[in-house]
Amino acid sequence: MTIPRNGSRVESTAPKSDWQAIIAVFLVGVAGAVQVGRIAPVIPAIQQEFQLDLFTIGWIVSLITLASACFGLLAGFWVVQGGLRKSVVIGALVMGVCSVAAALSTSVSMLIGARVIEGFGYLAIVVAAPTLIAREASQKDAPFALALWGTFFTLGLSLAAFAGGAISELIGWHGWFMTTAGLVLLSALAALVSVPKSARSSDADLNLRTTFFKMPPASWLLGGAFLGLTLLTLAILSLLPTFLVQEHGFAPSSAGSVTGGVALASIVGSLCYGFLASRLPEIVIALAASIALTAATFPVFATTASLHQIIPFAAVAIFMSGILVAQTFSTVPKVAGSPKLIGPSNGLIAQLGSVGALAGPPMVGALISVADWNAIPILVAGFTMSFAILFTLALKSHNASLRMT
Repeated sequence: MTIPRNGSRVESTAPKSDWQAIIAVFLVGVAGAVQVGRIAPVIPAIQQEFQLDLFTIGWIVSLITLASACFGLLAGFWVVQGGLRKSVVIGALVMGVCSVAAALSTSVSMLIGARVIEGFGYLAIVVAAPTLIAREASQKDAPFALALWGTFFTLGLSLAAFAGGAISELIGWHGWFMTTAGLVLLSALAALVSVPKSARSSDADLNLRTTFFKMPPASWLLGGAFLGLTLLTLAILSLLPTFLVQEHGFAPSSAGSVTGGVALASIVGSLCYGFLASRLPEIVIALAASIALTAATFPVFATTASLHQIIPFAAVAIFMSGILVAQTFSTVPKVAGSPKLIGPSNGLIAQLGSVGALAGPPMVGALISVADWNAIPILVAGFTMSFAILFTLALKSHNASLRMT
């Protein structure tokens, strides 16, 4: 083990990074995120075919996170028991099969059922993949490798947003769903070929109760921090299109394109974290990014703001959120305490993040219905403060546990 300059002990990982395996697993995550975002570009077509209202279609979009919100921690235990490589591959296969089933749906219930089951495949990927990356990356490369993983969701959603409309115009929404199914199935094959098998370890002998009670307080605090981070990101990205339409007269398609472009700043931020992690203490990165994110949000939702002000400040805020997302994933192996608890800790992160994804949109929508747009920066500031406080407490808790050993 080594002690990095921020004082957090990092558990030993691979002596040399297996980048072929890391990239293969990353691409599975991107393909999975494409599945998450594949419905949004074809909502009008699905609405017309099944005669759905926006409330129902909204639930169909978000139901993929239901499994993660309910079973994230349990999945963290299961992927250790079942094997990381197997979990990633099976998760991708489940998503691919469910995408085919959705493409062949003849009823709303079939469409919803496929979406719910697909969520279990997605959960297996988002828990097993970062755990596997932590295993296959060397200590030197782990921050960058996990920062790269932190870009998978935004990259996948962006690909779905940009490609979904064009492809569905050519071959319809059924054909678009089949295309995304092929993509995730190909990624499963690539992972099967590229990721080495690992020998069964004593970690698989742990039972669920033991795992639950051995989870260090730092992991729970980090999960709480990620919940706040999910909520603040959703508050910005989910409300920006509506703000642009209502306050600045944008067409919905134009507002969506602007928001999609802004969201890409998160990818750049996550990759920048890989550079910053080897040069600055973690607490400095977290606090600096949190302060900058909060400050940038106020000019974005000012009713007197011009477009030239909104877009760059929104990009700065999302850039900073990308840094914090990558930092969270990179911190999991440090605070988990031992390699056998990395999987459950990633499961806890997935579960609390998904709770935020489910609860965030209605929470923010309720606030806007009783307040004006000036309340959004205050809401984001509160969520950002919760992240900064809980992340700091997670590091302090981890460092305290190291001093006791």
